[in-house]
Amino acid sequence: MSTFWAILGMAVGVYAIRLGGFALADAVLPPRLEQSLIFVPVAMLAALCASTLVVGTGDLPIRLIAAVGGGLVMRFTNKTWACIVGGMLLYWVLGRL
Repeated sequence: MSTFWAILGMAVGVYAIRLGGFALADAVLPPRLEQSLIFVPVAMLAALCASTLVVGTGDLPIRLIAAVGGGLVMRFTNKTWACIVGGMLLYWVLGRL
């Protein structure tokens, strides 16, 4: 039953954040804060990638290689979608070997 409460709590939190975003849509932010919010998507992607590398399920070398491969794709293409697709494709191919 504790899983239910955890999921419910996260759902309420996400819903409250979304409502707060709608309520503050016309608010004027200080330029410094607005400039720093540009980096939120990149930080979230980095946090998601780092958290998957920390969890040990036995395929850590494959995940590390896929992460480095995705990073190289990002370096040469400068496109986030290509980084994600390249890393996932490399993970899938190495997982099949």
